[in-house]
Amino acid sequence: MSNAKKVAVLTAAVATATVPLLALASPAMAAQPATTAQTVQNQPLDWLSLDALSGSKLIQRVKDLGGKGYVPAALNVTNAANPQYMTVWIKDAARKVNVLQGLSVMDLPKRIQEQAAAGFQPKLISGTGSGPGAVFGVVFEKTTQLAKSQLSMSKETFTKVNTELAGAGYSLSSLDVYGTVEKPLYAAVWVAGGVAGTVQVTLGQTVQERGKELLDKAKLGLRPVLMAVEPGKLYTTVWAKGSSTGLKEYLNLSKLTYTVKAAQMKALGYTPQILSSEDGVIASIWSKS
Repeated sequence: MSNAKKVAVLTAAVATATVPLLALASPAMAAQPATTAQTVQNQPLDWLSLDALSGSKLIQRVKDLGGKGYVPAALNVTNAANPQYMTVWIKDAARKVNVLQGLSVMDLPKRIQEQAAAGFQPKLISGTGSGPGAVFGVVFEKTTQLAKSQLSMSKETFTKVNTELAGAGYSLSSLDVYGTVEKPLYAAVWVAGGVAGTVQVTLGQTVQERGKELLDKAKLGLRPVLMAVEPGKLYTTVWAKGSSTGLKEYLNLSKLTYTVKAAQMKALGYTPQILSSEDGVIASIWSKS
């Protein structure tokens, strides 16, 4: 991979708190056909949503956007053979973050240690591929909040570690699933504090199962706070207490329909809260304050 050893670093002014991206969703809706050529990037923005950039293009966007006071609120990498990065950026000149891409499973633990020594903790981790060919992108944030991260977890290991850390006062702030359909692997970040109250995780659901789960969880007063599209076009979701007012969820989007939907949501006053992609499928959750 030509980008495997490249590292993009963004440093911009920042708040120290690292908390989960909170979102609540309405039932999944089918993507509508394209009705406009206008993209989200063409509009006046408080946030930017960038499609499928290569590692080298991501490096340049990091430099450009960092200089304008933007920081990534979402980062997702797909296609280990030719890594493509999707990002959502928000205007927040108070935060200080570093963005690294093209990292191998051997590189990432070393980078986490290096960043920790400089006062940066992992905030978002996204992975794609399997074995020694897996590729990662990471957002680190300068913060005093305690954080723990772990890679290459099986479903059973993730469940065990998540239960143990929840009991120790940590909550999930980032979760992604990579690997293969037969052997999904989990990369997660937990932070001290964060989401209060009941937290539940559902793993490996189909679109139909996920849609039903959304309705069932809403009846219990739970909302999705993290979501990952995993190999096989399955969905893993983290649920926590919260209201569904002002939230919309879209599953099974293509790159084209996501771009169109993002423009529509922007025009309606929504902002993206969650973004995940794998196997050519994009899923997103939007909120309107």
